[in-house]
Amino acid sequence: MISSIVKHTSNKNSVLYNSLINSTQYQIRTYAKQAPAAAAAATTPVVDEPRGPKEIIEDTRSNGVKLFEKFKIPRIFDHGDPKLKEFQHLMKCANERIQHKDAEKNQDNTNTAGAYQGKFRLTSSVIIERFPSLVPLPNEYEQKYLDSCERLEELIRREPIHMMSLVEDLPEMKEDDTKDQSNTQADELEEDFTNYTPEPRTTQDDIQQNTQSLNRHLDKSLYLIIQKAGSRYTWQFPSTNWVNGESIKNTAERALRDSCGSSWKYWIPSQSPCGVFKYRVESELQDLLKAEGIKEFFFRSHYFGGDLKFNSKIVLDYKWVSKEELKDYLDEEYYESVVQFIYDDCYYGYI
Repeated sequence: MISSIVKHTSNKNSVLYNSLINSTQYQIRTYAKQAPAAAAAATTPVVDEPRGPKEIIEDTRSNGVKLFEKFKIPRIFDHGDPKLKEFQHLMKCANERIQHKDAEKNQDNTNTAGAYQGKFRLTSSVIIERFPSLVPLPNEYEQKYLDSCERLEELIRREPIHMMSLVEDLPEMKEDDTKDQSNTQADELEEDFTNYTPEPRTTQDDIQQNTQSLNRHLDKSLYLIIQKAGSRYTWQFPSTNWVNGESIKNTAERALRDSCGSSWKYWIPSQSPCGVFKYRVESELQDLLKAEGIKEFFFRSHYFGGDLKFNSKIVLDYKWVSKEELKDYLDEEYYESVVQFIYDDCYYGYI
């Protein structure tokens, strides 16, 4: 029994051994057949096909002609018209003049910068705003809407028209004494309201045009502008130079304390400025500032009450003006940059 098992296993191993040898011999024969061809392919040099310059056909058509031909747009003018050529020549000359002016401007900026090119003195300015205490008057569109709402309320308040006598005989439709009393009270209240005259929206300071008073333009925001000693601008917002080691907001708060004192209440709602105004100065001032120009960061501040005690050494004069009046006092370059940071008065009618 044992001998038969050994014989059986030996026969099985011999079969596996023979199949393995046969497969190995087959692989060797196939490799021997493929080896000469692979060796010959490896030894033969690869010859690149000659690459000559491709013929480039230049398209001389203009972009307008390409669009006309692509979308089959009917031409409403003739490209050969001398007036069209004259117009194109004028447009080309205008573009060349604009490019020439831009190049001259850039060259002037680089020349004036000199040794301080890229260096700017940092300053902080504060836009102090007094909020309106009256709701602004409605504009034309809002007034039409209010009139339509009032007419609608009048229609709703009207009593229904009794078309049938049967309805009038119902007990619900009969007149009641309590209803008459309530109607008389409503009529009295309405009469009192019609006799009521509100306070005028204009104050005495509005009539006298006292620009140093806060009791004017009660339906608009007022902004504080000052005449600063030694400034290049006639009127401006309170500002001061940045000192190394403090944040730009601390510089803005120091500008308020130095110019307006500390006995009034204010609030700067943001840690970051609402805008920046960068300008270059003359070459004489560059040596004094040791900078090419000035970068002025603006912060918004809200006035909440108190007396402003101005420092006479810094502030020569001050005014509280509205957004429309800023244009009459600020320089054009300064105004065009600052007016972008100021909200319109109608904004406060919706908050």
